[in-house]
Amino acid sequence: MKQTNLTRSIAAGLGSILFLTSGLLAVSGVFPQRTEAAVVKSSASFDLFEQRVKKPSSLGLAQATLVNRIDEMTATEASLAVLHLENALKAYLPTATKRMNTPAIQKDIKSIYTPGMPMVLARSKVKQPGTRVVLQDLFYMDYKLESGGGYFYPVIQYKSFKVFKPYVTKDLQAYIELMAAESEQPSAVNGTLLIDWYKVVERALQYEEFLKTYKISNRTTAVKEAFGVAKMYVFYGTKNTPLFDNKTQIMNEKAAIAYENTLAEAGPDQTEASPLLTQLGDFLVLLEKNGDKKTQAVNDFLKSI
Repeated sequence: MKQTNLTRSIAAGLGSILFLTSGLLAVSGVFPQRTEAAVVKSSASFDLFEQRVKKPSSLGLAQATLVNRIDEMTATEASLAVLHLENALKAYLPTATKRMNTPAIQKDIKSIYTPGMPMVLARSKVKQPGTRVVLQDLFYMDYKLESGGGYFYPVIQYKSFKVFKPYVTKDLQAYIELMAAESEQPSAVNGTLLIDWYKVVERALQYEEFLKTYKISNRTTAVKEAFGVAKMYVFYGTKNTPLFDNKTQIMNEKAAIAYENTLAEAGPDQTEASPLLTQLGDFLVLLEKNGDKKTQAVNDFLKSI
């Protein structure tokens, strides 16, 4: 099967929306570095996790180790372990996607799939042994089965990360919630919005709030990228769900209503405190002056934000 645009976008950037860090991120910006004179021996549980998380073949064991033994780690170790687990899952995601994206596997999954089917259930229902092996591997790594554009692919199941929240730093707790929301209900797949316009603004505001609240975080870069994508959805929509009609260039009526109601509910103080809401308010005022149409003035405004 030739790689589709969907597959390439998933492999290169899924986890752009859902997405969002590249490679193994350094943690020195969040946790103090140990000096040679003050080296503290790491816990046995952390050492075991680190040993397992470095290999794709033992990623499932690494996840199980963290679930069962995170309470034996220090707060710093627990936060590092969660960061390393996410990094490892992201690093393997392109390979996981490629393994699933063969004609035989896609056909096999399609023959048994129903919307929302868990990876473990799909594994038990598929007919071909090769498909079962791939789904079993990805299930043990705790990837989630998703579909879009007629294709099936794995995503990181951030909902599973919620069990780690009591043991990690506040910024990681908030980050896990953001990623779990996107993982469980993606904003868009294959150029089509899957959430309503109220939720489009809400997601963007949540990313903005994270960046305001946690100015120093190991996941600042990831959330900035997610915020950039979410903001594009607010002001442009997507390829298949554009904010402005491709022919008439008139703004989507449902979006206009959602944006107006969001600003009304926020009120002047909350709007002033949020750069995004401030821009959205100015945007709606400009659109009203231009008959809700995407004129050159509106284009110029969009380029400026």
